[in-house]
Amino acid sequence: MADTPDDVKVEAPNPGNSSDSESRLQSLLSERGPLIIAIGATVASLVLICLFAVLLIRNQDSVEATPTPVPDSDVEVDTDTFPYEAISESGSITLTLETPIFLDVAGSQFSVQAEVLPAEGAWTPPTVNEASVAWVYGSVINYVFGLDDTSENQSLLEQLVVGDEIILTTRSGNSSTFIVSSRNEVASDNREIFTQRSPGVTLVLIEENPQDSRLVVQGRFVLSDSQDEVQAGRVVEMGETAQLESLQITVTGVSTQYDRPEVPAGFAVFHIDYQVQNVGTTSVETNSLTTVLADDVGNLYALNPVASQLGNNPPLSGSVAPGQTVVATAGFQIPAGLSSPVLRWQVSIVGTNSSIQINIPFQDAATANQQVNIQLSEVSIPPDGSSVLIIGQITNLGNQPVIVDVSDISLTSSSGTIHQILSTNPAFPWSVPPGQTLLYAVTFQRPLTSDAIFSILNQSFQITGLR
Repeated sequence: MADTPDDVKVEAPNPGNSSDSESRLQSLLSERGPLIIAIGATVASLVLICLFAVLLIRNQDSVEATPTPVPDSDVEVDTDTFPYEAISESGSITLTLETPIFLDVAGSQFSVQAEVLPAEGAWTPPTVNEASVAWVYGSVINYVFGLDDTSENQSLLEQLVVGDEIILTTRSGNSSTFIVSSRNEVASDNREIFTQRSPGVTLVLIEENPQDSRLVVQGRFVLSDSQDEVQAGRVVEMGETAQLESLQITVTGVSTQYDRPEVPAGFAVFHIDYQVQNVGTTSVETNSLTTVLADDVGNLYALNPVASQLGNNPPLSGSVAPGQTVVATAGFQIPAGLSSPVLRWQVSIVGTNSSIQINIPFQDAATANQQVNIQLSEVSIPPDGSSVLIIGQITNLGNQPVIVDVSDISLTSSSGTIHQILSTNPAFPWSVPPGQTLLYAVTFQRPLTSDAIFSILNQSFQITGLR
């Protein structure tokens, strides 16, 4: 037996000392209680999992499962309540717009399936069934549809002639009529067919492996008979009040803005400021109103959401309560070179024959500039010598507001250098009401030459002695 060190005491347990054993057991339980509880919970969980697995296996043996159907690819995308960005080269804005659900091409009917337009390259949506067409998701001014390259679809498009009807139906039940205006072979990667400049429809024959070109049919929007034939007494002139059921609508002013960065080159923004008064006894939802602008040769221009937000007032939205009067601005994108003595603004109520027409005098850019008197009153060099200050005034002799933006003013030295604008007073854009005069001050970077040409709108002034 090994020796026990003197400083260590070994005591044998005393079986007869029950109180001492119980005390030790309680101490042990108190110290290891959490560990014991955790182990017990783990064991209980394992038991429950085993029981659940047994029950599940038994249920699968005796009960037939009910599958949840998965929507197939032909189910249309519901965008009535889903905001999306409208395709527009004039800027994008999140909108909630109607979804097309049916397309009638010269009597052949198709359902509509939404597909996203890729950022670049040819549009090649997935194959749809023979009774469906692919719609470029977000094309709501110029509706663009793709038809599978089947012999039936190719024959249908090839037989279309100018004047044939294409009818589009939206989820709300509204129908828009278009007439075929052209049929051409265009390059497969041509992106111009997706532009959203004016109301229309574009049909594209989609090949699985696109070649150099593809067949494209385009149609222009036409007013229905009920819209085109505005009832007598509902045609008024600008400034007069038109009655549209319980609404009284008055155009209070118009303006044209050229060279806006939000619109593509060659186009301008035309704003109509107006007020709407509800003289009825019930509220009117403004989304029940549709509007279109027409020139004197019949071209139609759709309401442009981006242009509308650039106006003096917010776009019309929400509802108009009984007795309430609201002011709003409707914006349209028109060709910069448009020449039309009168523009016709037509407003209709969806699902009814009620419509009004307001005739608006229109001046093109050249005519408007001819009715502006521009004067220079002072040209000076500030003490720091790094800039040149030009002060003058603009008088509007016409009957429409004159808009002057940063692109309408320049200072060009004799060497051909265009000098930077450092500051202006007032800030751009300048708006000169009819018959009014605007005082302006513009500070340019000082030219290195002694001579320069100052241009504003259609007038130029030679400045000398700058050095």
